[in-house]
Amino acid sequence: MPRSSSPLVEVLRTKNTGYLLFTSLLGRLPGAMAALAIVQLVRSTSGDFGFAGLITAVYVVAGAVGQPLLGRLIDRFGQVAILAVSGILSFLAFTGMALTLAPLPGLAVALAAAAGVFTPPLEPALRALWPRLVAPGPQLKAAFSLDAGAQEIIFIVGPLLTVVGIAVFGPVGNLLFAGALGLVGALAFILNPAPRAASAQRRSGAAGHPGIRSPILIPAVARVAVFTFGIGVPVGALTIVATASEAVRASEGLAGWILAVNALGALVGATVVGVRPLGSTPARLLTVCGVLLAVGYLPLAATALPTWAFVIAAGVSGLMLPPTLGQVFERISQLSPAAALTEANGWVVSAMTLGVGAGTLVAGAVVGAAGTSTVTWVVLGASALTVVVSFVVAPGRSAIASAAARRPGQR
Repeated sequence: MPRSSSPLVEVLRTKNTGYLLFTSLLGRLPGAMAALAIVQLVRSTSGDFGFAGLITAVYVVAGAVGQPLLGRLIDRFGQVAILAVSGILSFLAFTGMALTLAPLPGLAVALAAAAGVFTPPLEPALRALWPRLVAPGPQLKAAFSLDAGAQEIIFIVGPLLTVVGIAVFGPVGNLLFAGALGLVGALAFILNPAPRAASAQRRSGAAGHPGIRSPILIPAVARVAVFTFGIGVPVGALTIVATASEAVRASEGLAGWILAVNALGALVGATVVGVRPLGSTPARLLTVCGVLLAVGYLPLAATALPTWAFVIAAGVSGLMLPPTLGQVFERISQLSPAAALTEANGWVVSAMTLGVGAGTLVAGAVVGAAGTSTVTWVVLGASALTVVVSFVVAPGRSAIASAAARRPGQR
């Protein structure tokens, strides 16, 4: 018999998957470009770093609010209309923010909020499509891991595109460039037959249930969202840890290398679980993956490591992120009603965003107040929080017994 290919290869061979993944990543690029783009634009005008932090925070928090709200609209009206309208509105808000930041900073803050709220929810939209596109089991696990790993590319490419955009278009034009990439990605995504078929099904009423309650009100979904927030905290703290390590070692550019190698480690982790998906169920694996992710960050607490070893430790710390997120996405697809799956994915995207933001904020405040010597405690604290929230999603004995009693093929 011919040797079967890996689940990851089967996913990539499946019709529409490569196109949807690429266009989704293209449309998500503003999320990886906007923070640096906004800061650079403020520096070129007022130079007020406090204001730069404020407007960036407004954009990020507004995006976290908007994803589940737009996801709920997608579950009600379909992907095509909501992604198209939100893409256009977000681009217009980016444009207005870029043009009004210097003369009307107050208006620019409001437009930053609008750009965040109307960010096209391509991430939850794609994850709602995966169960339609690939077979359940190993292929679906591989698809979610591929999605999580591919997202790391955004955070490598995004800052580089920002540097290029500023050099070519200037600070104002670069912000327009970021917004345009989001719009192009969203429009290209909905040109594919899969989103259009899903939208047609919503319009026909075959899957739409306007009165369905929000999935975040389902306790199991809420616990997964809390878990996702928790795994985001050490990811966010890493930005401050990397910056502090660069300052202590007086090695210019080291922070960029640390973050890049961390993303590379995540790509390796995604590839490994894509080729050989984890064998157990997400309900059982979430806690294990969360604890392993936290443990993977612990070597970064050893600040006296040689620089080369510290960089390698940064790569190790990234290994478990895609496998963990893959379990999150699969678990959400099991827990949420199909008619609310996009909104459910929107909630976990927002939870991750807020976790990353909280990690960066708290780590920055601690290091800023007490100095770079506190990096060890920042790492230990972030990892400890991740371990604690990992047990929020641990299955109880009754849940394990119930799962064991189910027949094969049942959820």
